[in-house]
Amino acid sequence: MATEHFKTTGQDTTTGSQSHSVGSSEKVRTLACLAGVSLERGVPLEDVREYLNDPDTLLWMDVLDAGPDELSMLLEEFGFHPLALEDVAKEQQRPKVDDYKSYLFVVTYGVLPVDDVAAPQTAELHLFIGRNYLVTVHRRRLPALEEAASRWMRSGPLLREGVGYLVYTVLDAVVDSYFPALDAIEEDMTEIESVLFSEFHEGHMQRLVQLKRGLVGLRRVLSPMRDILHVFLRPNHPFFSAGTRVYFQDVYDHVLRILDALEIQRETAAGATDAYLTISSNRLNLTMKKLTVVTVAVAILGAVFGAWGMNFAYIPLSEPWWGFWVVLGGAATLVAGVLWLARKQKWL
Repeated sequence: MATEHFKTTGQDTTTGSQSHSVGSSEKVRTLACLAGVSLERGVPLEDVREYLNDPDTLLWMDVLDAGPDELSMLLEEFGFHPLALEDVAKEQQRPKVDDYKSYLFVVTYGVLPVDDVAAPQTAELHLFIGRNYLVTVHRRRLPALEEAASRWMRSGPLLREGVGYLVYTVLDAVVDSYFPALDAIEEDMTEIESVLFSEFHEGHMQRLVQLKRGLVGLRRVLSPMRDILHVFLRPNHPFFSAGTRVYFQDVYDHVLRILDALEIQRETAAGATDAYLTISSNRLNLTMKKLTVVTVAVAILGAVFGAWGMNFAYIPLSEPWWGFWVVLGGAATLVAGVLWLARKQKWL
């Protein structure tokens, strides 16, 4: 069984001559399964219509960074609706599935590997699903598609399941791309929780906010995948064989598992944020109590010495030599009493 990945469309495998040019030679790649047995890579574009007319042939075309030439080719060769191609061109679509009777148009998102787990990057992926073909269009390179191609070409007898198993392989790889990002976020969250009550500072708070934003973003693009899979799980689907339902159910279970994990991590981040705010509030209260004690002590000293030093003709204890020490000792006693009371109330 072949183990190579996609091969560029239009490249003659024997002579190396270019047979059809659409935009960049790296943009369009094809892979065909003939009668569920053999694989053929690099189908020339002028032969695509012939492959599509053969019900025993399954064609997978992958288009990277589609421009006007590639979109025109899709319109000419496959007859896709202009509205669907407009969604492909504009991007930033909500994950969805549109039924155009002769094919399905699906919008979903995969996760790209990044260094900063707090800011996961997603890439929009469009799928056109027909009875014997799959067309994937995306602006950025998706490692999940390379993984899907490798897995599909090693599927052996499962190739006979037709387009349903191919779609499952692609969606399963796309959904699995969420797991590394989720694991990295969980590890980062655990590290923050470990220092929550000791060395926690404002930088950790900013990190928590970033993680929450990343979790919300992942959930926003993954949650609609449930509705897409509901369509695929319908009995007697015109494009998918009955044997592929169990595979789509597996993808659906993965989606639910990831959504549950995202929700748990989101709640964990919210709980850590609330705990940080509570700790900060408690620390502020302790600081305010200490400042209150200091204020009272200073106020006592200010009141005593302010009153004793007023410019009156006669002030008690102002004439004896020991008067100053009595006033100083009384003020010190009052301050000591305030400090003792604050200590007793655990303000210090």
